[in-house]
Amino acid sequence: MASRVARAVGSTRQVVVAAVVLVVLGTLGAIQAISAGTSFMFDLEQDKPALARTPPTIVDPQTPRLARRVFLVIIDGLSYKRSYELPYLDELRRRGVDAEASSHYPSYSRPNYVSILTGVPPLASGVRTNHHGNVVLLDSLMDRAHGADLRVALATDYDVLPRLFLRPPHAGPAEDVDTGIDVGDGDDLEPTSIHDPDANLVSPFDDARYAPWPGGFAESGAALVGRKADLVIMLVGAVDAAGHARGGDSPQYRDAAVSADRAIARALARVDLSQDAVIVTADHGHTGRGGHGGVEPEVMTVPLILAGAGVVPGAPARDARLIDIAPTVSALLGIPAPGHGLGRTLDELLQLPNKAARETADQQRLVATHATVAAADARAATDVLEHRAERLALVLGGALLAIVLAVVLYRRNVLRLRPRILAITLPAFFVVYYGLIGTFGQRFSPSLLPANGQMATQLAKYGVIGAIVQVLANLWELRGVRSLSDRLAAANGIAWATMMISMVFAGFMWAFFPPPYVNLPGPFMLVMIPAVEVAIACAAVQAALTLGVELIIFAARAWHRVHPAL
Repeated sequence: MASRVARAVGSTRQVVVAAVVLVVLGTLGAIQAISAGTSFMFDLEQDKPALARTPPTIVDPQTPRLARRVFLVIIDGLSYKRSYELPYLDELRRRGVDAEASSHYPSYSRPNYVSILTGVPPLASGVRTNHHGNVVLLDSLMDRAHGADLRVALATDYDVLPRLFLRPPHAGPAEDVDTGIDVGDGDDLEPTSIHDPDANLVSPFDDARYAPWPGGFAESGAALVGRKADLVIMLVGAVDAAGHARGGDSPQYRDAAVSADRAIARALARVDLSQDAVIVTADHGHTGRGGHGGVEPEVMTVPLILAGAGVVPGAPARDARLIDIAPTVSALLGIPAPGHGLGRTLDELLQLPNKAARETADQQRLVATHATVAAADARAATDVLEHRAERLALVLGGALLAIVLAVVLYRRNVLRLRPRILAITLPAFFVVYYGLIGTFGQRFSPSLLPANGQMATQLAKYGVIGAIVQVLANLWELRGVRSLSDRLAAANGIAWATMMISMVFAGFMWAFFPPPYVNLPGPFMLVMIPAVEVAIACAAVQAALTLGVELIIFAARAWHRVHPAL
């Protein structure tokens, strides 16, 4: 009798120890997963992409200047559909070209500012999110204008744009092509943080006006029209702010578009379209509920309006993209296109006397830039494939060790895998969590963020709900297990199975999509990769909560048995 009691006490002690160990392991796993999930968006960034390590290919087609001045207006967040019935934009359409352009994935703002001003899309520019915080070392419209001794100005209510294109004060080894970018031998190139107070950098704009106050954009824009800059870039952010706050289908979004149209009209009131050209576009649109980053049509399709000198009124555009704007502006100014660009001149929209010269220059540039990008992509893909077997071996090895541990614990009766309980409790988290992402996360799209922020933070909100549902399901199913040690052993089984599934899933994600992300994952995987990291954290938390509650119940009942009168 005494030996039986001793064995029972020993078994109970082992169950409790196993529960505590699982709580500790779950906590450590949650910390690691939270760290990985929150760093994911930063891991997408490439500060030294292949193009930035290569001298730009500058080809001067020597075509004549078509416009005295070019005004490039970017309305942040304005979708193509919502750009109509705006008086000033519609007037420009009537006098010039009414077209649409495709944004580039990921359809965030900073990546597509770079697309517009350098002709390099996010996949090749390395600027993939709005968290990019280093200077963009790609040849830009501003660099080309300065190379031709032209002046460049900026008016904006959003201060990040000029900071993205800061430059060293003196050109380096690439000085002969007037980039102002020290490319060196490629390996020595170091991007500089735009937040570094001790950096020795200068503005890419001869006159940059940041006016965040109401009406400031129109005021600063009008002031620049009265000056002599050859290229004036204008960026207004009110529409994007309304889209994030209220959604693309909201009256507030429409009102913000109307307000931006009026501000642009005031800013450009004195522009002479007989001598100057105006181009209006956007970096991305918005979903109906607000958000962007994915490839939804309403996000990817943006207006492209051209009017004034050098523009063919009513001309149709052929598959225009944001990366085509930089070489088109260059053609209007009669200067070479940015030498890292992957876009083409929209010569069908321009009154070019020698279109063949621009097309030839584009082709020479594109041969070089496409070759650079293709080689980098191939190297990255090869590197991933070469190490995939090692990563898979680590994942499968870890899973095997976890299974062996579970078998040992199962034989010692400290971990129970009850099929009926697992069939109810395991789906409780995964179905709720991924169901919420699919439903409220706009079908696993990066556009799930209604406002600027971390994707992992938004996913964590869905994970918390899923974890709460599973904790409740766990406690409901465990209530029918009478023995205290059996109940805690079953709780250990639930915790082990939940974390096992989450971690193995995350392991396979890591094996097939490891950082650094030279080859950017597609929209679905851009959500799923941080989602599985968040799932580990939430699974660990719910396991810890379940085991914690069970340990409290276990201790309370044990105390009650020892002290029934209290």
